[in-house]
Amino acid sequence: KVTAEKMKRMNLFTGADLKKLTEQELVNHFGKVGHFYYGIVRGIDNRSVEPERETKSVGAEDTFLHDLSDINDMYEELGHIAQTVCNRLKKYNLKGRTVTLKVKYSDFKQITRSQSLINPISDLDDVLSIAKHLLTPSIVEGKKVRLLGVTLSNFGEKLITHKKQEDYGQLRLFED
Repeated sequence: KVTAEKMKRMNLFTGADLKKLTEQELVNHFGKVGHFYYGIVRGIDNRSVEPERETKSVGAEDTFLHDLSDINDMYEELGHIAQTVCNRLKKYNLKGRTVTLKVKYSDFKQITRSQSLINPISDLDDVLSIAKHLLTPSIVEGKKVRLLGVTLSNFGEKLITHKKQEDYGQLRLFED
């Protein structure tokens, strides 16, 4: 937030704005992270790629062509989003204990609401029911919704997303 405010005060709103500054100017204004900004707006990133990383969440979101004001339209869109999430959960054989709803209003204010469960879920009806439960109190009279998102997390076990278990040619130590 502090950096974003600083950039706004400097009339830096896009990557193209940052690209107009020299590396030394960026370092003078932002410290050593200025070197990173200089490279990243030019497509230069020397960080190593980590293809085998832990999956911490699975989610989906949608920005609508027209802002939504009707709760039933929002529920319908949540159904599509939740279906996408559940398909992804099934693909990786995951169940999550925390459902998070993201709502962005037409004024670009954004909120998130979460509910954690004792038992993990991946079933569409369960995910959608919780997402609707989280959405209902988040609707503000007179405020339209431009984006909805649903994420499941808190899987309780690590998953490496690079390869499936069978691809490693190893036997499972524990049964699921």
